[in-house]
Amino acid sequence: MSDWMETSAGRDSLVPDAFRNAEYHAGERSGNGGSVSPGLPAQEKYRALSKALGHVTYEHCLAQNLTCWSEQCAAVFGWSPEEMGAEDKAWQAKIHRQDRAEVLEEYGRALQEKRPFDLEYRLRHRKGHYLWVRDRGVPVAGPGGETWGIVGFLKDITSLRQRDQDLRLAKRALESSINSIVLADLDGRLTYVNNAFMTLFGYRRRNTVIGTPVAEFWSNSRRALAAFRILRNTGKWSGQVAARKKDGSRLDVQLSAHVVKDRSGHPLGYMASFIDITDRREAERERQQSEKKYRLFFSSGSDAVVVFDAGDYSMVDVNPAAVVLYGYSYEEFQQLRVVHLAEDPEEALLRLQKVATRGQASFSLLRHRRKDGSCFDAEVSIGKFRWGNRLLMVGFVRDVTERQRIERIKDDLLSAVSHEMRTPLTAILGYTEYMLKYPLDPLQQSRYLNIIQQQSERLKELIENHLNLQRLRAGSGVCHLQPVEVRPLLHSVAGSFSRLSERHQLVVECPPEMKPVQGDESQLHRALQNLLSNAVKYSPEGGRITLGGCSDGESITLFVRDEGIGIPLDVQERIFDRYFRHCPGEGLSVGGTGLGLALVKEIVNAHRGQLRVESAPGQGSTFFISLPPYI
Repeated sequence: MSDWMETSAGRDSLVPDAFRNAEYHAGERSGNGGSVSPGLPAQEKYRALSKALGHVTYEHCLAQNLTCWSEQCAAVFGWSPEEMGAEDKAWQAKIHRQDRAEVLEEYGRALQEKRPFDLEYRLRHRKGHYLWVRDRGVPVAGPGGETWGIVGFLKDITSLRQRDQDLRLAKRALESSINSIVLADLDGRLTYVNNAFMTLFGYRRRNTVIGTPVAEFWSNSRRALAAFRILRNTGKWSGQVAARKKDGSRLDVQLSAHVVKDRSGHPLGYMASFIDITDRREAERERQQSEKKYRLFFSSGSDAVVVFDAGDYSMVDVNPAAVVLYGYSYEEFQQLRVVHLAEDPEEALLRLQKVATRGQASFSLLRHRRKDGSCFDAEVSIGKFRWGNRLLMVGFVRDVTERQRIERIKDDLLSAVSHEMRTPLTAILGYTEYMLKYPLDPLQQSRYLNIIQQQSERLKELIENHLNLQRLRAGSGVCHLQPVEVRPLLHSVAGSFSRLSERHQLVVECPPEMKPVQGDESQLHRALQNLLSNAVKYSPEGGRITLGGCSDGESITLFVRDEGIGIPLDVQERIFDRYFRHCPGEGLSVGGTGLGLALVKEIVNAHRGQLRVESAPGQGSTFFISLPPYI
C-alpha cells in the first residue's frame, strides 16, 4: 500500500510501468506515423487537468487491487488521499449501502466488456453526510493488451441532483396546482401550460396551445397589450380579466403575472397564475344587487329603522328616515345607545330586556325624544337577527303623533256629531211629543211644525255631509259631468239661504255672459251651500255676504266673500282637514262638525279644480273655487 499512497512529489516514480504505458500515453509513441506530443508528459497533463476541473481522479490497478486518489479528495469529500484508502474495502465502505451493490456490479461489467462506465451514487463525506457523485471511468489496457485497471474521476453532483429534484418537484407542483399556470416567452407566446389551464379553458392537447399568443385568450385584446406593457416596464401585473375559452364563452379570472429573470437579472420570459372567479363574480354581482335592494328598501322606508347590537345596545346603522325623525346626524347616531332615544332610558332598557327574555317585540305607544329635546309618540316593533357571529336587533319606529291627534279629533268628532244630532233630535222629539199630548191652536201648531222642519233639515244636512264625504273619498261622489250654467247656479244657492238673519245681506255678483263650467251641478250646489253656511257662522255681527263668479279666460272661478272675523294665517292650511274646527276665541261659539270645508275640498278635487282662501283676522274671508270651463 505504501508503494501507492505517497506524496505527490514522489508519486510519478511509484506509478507502475503498465500505467505509464497506458493508451492515454499514445501521444508519446510514434508508431503508425504518429507524432510525439511536445511539452509535459501525459501523466502531468492528466494531473493538471484534474486539478483544474476540481474533480477527484483515481487510478485502480487490478493486479495489485490498489487505488491511487488525487489530491482533490480533501476539497471534495474531506478525506485525504490516504484516508480514502488504497484498498477496495476502504472506498467501498464509503459508498451508501443502498447504492453499493449496483456500483460494484457495473464496475465488474465494464471491466469484463472493456467499455467505459458512467455511474451516479452516494459517497460519504468525512463529516458523515452523503454527497451524490458522478463516477466516469474507462478500463485501461496494459502493454500486452490485457486489462491493466481503471482510470476515472468523481464529480460532486449533489447540487445538480438537488436542482433536478427541485425542478421535478416544481413541475409536479405546477401540474398538480388547482391554479392555472402558464409560461410565455418575451414575445408573449405560450411555452408551457399546466393541467389546470387545459381543463379550465377546455383544451385536450398541449401542442394546440403552445406557441399561441397570450392575448388571444383575452376578450379585450387592447387591454391585454396594455397589461403586457405594464408587465415589461414594472416586472409585474395583476387584475381581473375577462378571458375567452376554446368554445368562445366568457371566463372571468383573477390573474397575477411577473417577469422571469436569470441569475444576471436578464428577462427570460413571463409567468402567470390565475384562478376562475366566474362564480365569485356572479356571487358578487348577486350580493351587490341584494345590497342595492337592501339599501333601497332601507333608505326609502317612511318609518325610522335603527339597527343596534343585542348585547350592549350600541347603534350599528340607521336609515335616512331615522335621521330626519330624531334630528341626529349619522355620525352622532354611532355614538349613542338605542335606549338614549327614549324619553325614559331606564324604562327603555327594561323593555329591551323583555324582548330578549319573553319575546315581546312590539310596543303600541312609547315616548321618544329628539335631539332638540322635543318628544313624540312612537310605535315600535323590534326583531332579532344574526350577522356573522354578531347578534343584532332592528327597531322599526313610527311617529304616531299625528295619528294620535287624528284619533283625538275623531273622538271629538263623535262627541260633536252626537251633540249635533242630539240637539235637532231632541227638538224634533220634544215638539212632536208635546203636539201629540196637548191640543194646540193652528198658529201655535204651525210654529212648532216650522221648528221641527228646521231641525229636521239640520239633521238631514249633517247626515248628507257625512255620506257625501265618504262617497267622494271613495271616488263615486261625482257621477255626471255636464255643462253647468254659472249664473243660475249662484241664484239657486242664494235662494236656499233666503231666510238669513236681518243682520246679513246676501248679494250675487256674476256677469250675464259667463261661460258654463263642466261639473256635477248638485255637488257644486252643495259646495257653495257649505261655503255660504260657513260665511254666516263666522259673521256673527252680520254684514255683506257675496256669492259670485268671474272668468280669466282659462278658468272660471266661483267665490264666497264675507265680512266676518277672518282666519289666521297659521290656521288656513288646516281648515280643509276633516274634523278640524276653528275656534275664534272666547265669547264666540261656532257650531258644526268640521266636515263642511272638508266636503268642499273633496268636491273640488273630484272636479279637478283648485280651492283656496284669502283671509285675515278681522277683515273677513273669501273662498275661491276655480274650475275648467266647458268646451
